[in-house]
Amino acid sequence: MSSEKRFVAIALIVAIAAFGGIVLFAGQGNVRHVNIFFPEEIKQTLEFRNIDGKTVVVGTIGNSGTNPDLISRTEFAYILTVKNADTKPHLFYVDPIGIKTKLLEPGQEDTIVLQSNKEAVYQYYDIAETKQLLGTIQIKRVGLTE
Repeated sequence: MSSEKRFVAIALIVAIAAFGGIVLFAGQGNVRHVNIFFPEEIKQTLEFRNIDGKTVVVGTIGNSGTNPDLISRTEFAYILTVKNADTKPHLFYVDPIGIKTKLLEPGQEDTIVLQSNKEAVYQYYDIAETKQLLGTIQIKRVGLTE
């Protein structure tokens, strides 16, 4: 092989390797002010309310209804904002994992994050005065091979 052909072959290999390096570097979001890939998260909001003398939570963002069944995917961060739109304090509690908000006085809000790598079903309660079951949170696995 002549020296010109060897030079062209080496230059071609270096160019391909450099292109691959640029793609890997740029693909990680290193050349932008934001990451190219969106974080895997679900954001929803619930409000404590008093309806007909009963304490309930109402879905206001991302879900709807009274005491809704909340659903998330495995390996996603489930970001739940809980607001107190009632006149008395409330404390949102997820059993059996023990995640809870701070004691929410009227007008206050708090955010909790749930994340699970496996399917699960949790119950959520108001435990400010007594332990009152409000609904469930389901973590589901979603994929092509299910």
